Amino acid sequence: MVVTLQMLSQTQNPDSCIEPFIQPSQWFFTLVEIVLAVGGLIMNTVIAVICHRAVPMPHAQRRLLASISINFAILSGFQLSRNFFMFLVMQQPCLGQVTTMSCKVQEFPLIFCYIHCAATYFLMGLQCNFLKLKPNDKHPMNWFLTCSVWQSTVAATCVAVTLLFTAFDHDLQNEPMNKCSILLAVSQSYLTFFLLTLLITLHAVGLALVMIASRIQRNKKSWIAFTIFSLKEIIQYETLGWQISLFVSGCVVLYRHVLRETCEECSVIILELAFLILPLLISFIHPLYLIWFVFPMRDAALRTFPCMQTALPEYSLVPPQIPTASTSASM
Repeated sequence: MVVTLQMLSQTQNPDSCIEPFIQPSQWFFTLVEIVLAVGGLIMNTVIAVICHRAVPMPHAQRRLLASISINFAILSGFQLSRNFFMFLVMQQPCLGQVTTMSCKVQEFPLIFCYIHCAATYFLMGLQCNFLKLKPNDKHPMNWFLTCSVWQSTVAATCVAVTLLFTAFDHDLQNEPMNKCSILLAVSQSYLTFFLLTLLITLHAVGLALVMIASRIQRNKKSWIAFTIFSLKEIIQYETLGWQISLFVSGCVVLYRHVLRETCEECSVIILELAFLILPLLISFIHPLYLIWFVFPMRDAALRTFPCMQTALPEYSLVPPQIPTASTSASM
C-alpha cells in the first residue's frame, strides 16, 4: 500500500496535489477513532458469536441482536481501515485532491451502516411487541440460521436507500473538498436533511415501540418480559447517543446551508466528533451493555469465555420478581 501511494504521489498531476491535513486535532481524532474501531471490531465480533448461545432468548431476538453486532463490527472495520489509511497518507508530502463525487463513493459503507442500524433498531422495537417463546428457543441457535430471508431483504433495502443519498445525488460541479465528509459532499441539501430526519425518526420510533412493549409486559413474569426490560435500558441510552449525534450534525449542515461563508475547519471538526466519533463510541459500548444488562447474554458469555468471571459480578440466571399492581399497593 505504501509503495502504491509513493508511485501515485510521483505520477499524479501537481495541480491536483494538496498538502496533507496534519493539524494536531486531526492526529488526535485519528488515534481516538482507531482505538474505538479496534475495540468495537473485536467486541462486536465476539458478541455476534455469543448471541447464538443466549438461551432462553427467542431465536428471532438473538438473530436481530447478532445483526446489530455484525453491523457495528462492519462499521468499526470500515472506520479502522479509513483511519489507518489516513494515518499512512499523512506522512506523504502530497495527497490527491478529494472531490464531492469521490467522497460520496468513499463514504457509501458508512451511510449504509447508519441506515441499517436505524432500521434494525426499529425492527427490534417492532419485534418486542410480538415475541413468543418456542420449544427450540431453549437450545443454542445453529450458524446457518444467522441470516434469514427478511434480514437479507432489509439489507438490500438499506443498500437501495443508501444509493439514493449517494449515487443519485446530481453533482452539477465536482467541487474539491479539504476533507471528506458525506454530509458536506451531497450537493442537494434536501437529501442531507431527509437522511438525518429518516435516521432520527427510525431510532425514536424504535425506542417508543420498546417502551410500549415494556408497558404491556410490566405485570408479566416471563423471560420475554425480563429481556424486554433489559433491552429497554440499552436502547434508551444508545438512542439518546444517536439522537445527539444526528441533531448536532443537522445543526452544522443547516448552519452551512443558511450561511454560505462559514468556518470550514470548524464544521469538519464538529462533524468528526458528532457524526463519526460518537457512533463509534456507541458501537464500542454496545457489547458491554449487552453483557451487563441482559442476563442470558452474560450467561452465554461466561459459558463461552469462562475467564470473564473475574470481571463480571456474581449472579443467578433467574429473572427477578417483576412488581405487580397489588404488590406495589401493599408496599
